Amino acid sequence: MHLLCGTLHAWYFICHDLASCQLSDVSMECVVLTDFDGTMVTIDTAQFLLERFAPKNWRIIEEQFERGEMTFEESMERELALLKVSELEMLNALEPATHFRPNFHKMVEYCTRQQFQLVVISGGIDFCIRHFLALKGWSNLEIYAPKAKHTLDGIELSFPDRLEKMSTNMKDDFVMYQMKRGKKVVYIGNGVSDYPAARIADLPFAIKGSKLAQLCRNSGVPCGEITDFQQVVDSTEDWLSLRTKEVDH
Repeated sequence: MHLLCGTLHAWYFICHDLASCQLSDVSMECVVLTDFDGTMVTIDTAQFLLERFAPKNWRIIEEQFERGEMTFEESMERELALLKVSELEMLNALEPATHFRPNFHKMVEYCTRQQFQLVVISGGIDFCIRHFLALKGWSNLEIYAPKAKHTLDGIELSFPDRLEKMSTNMKDDFVMYQMKRGKKVVYIGNGVSDYPAARIADLPFAIKGSKLAQLCRNSGVPCGEITDFQQVVDSTEDWLSLRTKEVDH
């Protein structure tokens, strides 16, 4: 049995209502949403670029967001507008530093095998995400992110329209949307912007030592703390095993 944050039993309790479903229905019921920066890859690509190319006052914007003084979307728009270098310069700077978290390929294989919908959800730079996915042969993965347009005045972001009136940002908005469609949501993230989504997801995971992990611990939100995606696969398999036994009885 694979134990993460707390006990698997406590973590499983969050999603006990799935036990009423048939095992063959799981693929129709579940969607896996994973953040990109600091989650799928081990660095935050946007922050890396800001550190390299933007004026140092970008951190003031980040601090204002973390204090709740502006929305996630507003903070990303203001920060990325400070990046005035070419797309090629950005990608060339990122390539030596950007590495996928261990065993993400196993997460892709697992979702394919189980017929789970796997979606990359990010408020970052979509052309960076697409570039690094393509390098690994994962161009077919779904991406839910703002459209980034490179201009002489910096990067302009066009965020998806909100789907739910009660959402905090684009991430929990998409989780709420999936849940209203009858889906059970697995969510993996690392940052402050991921907290609203992780708080309501059926199966939340946080990168160990991340701001999201700390927020979840401080607020009593049960979540698995991980360092690689094999742990997500293992814990999901444990959950499926427990659920199968529940159905059999």
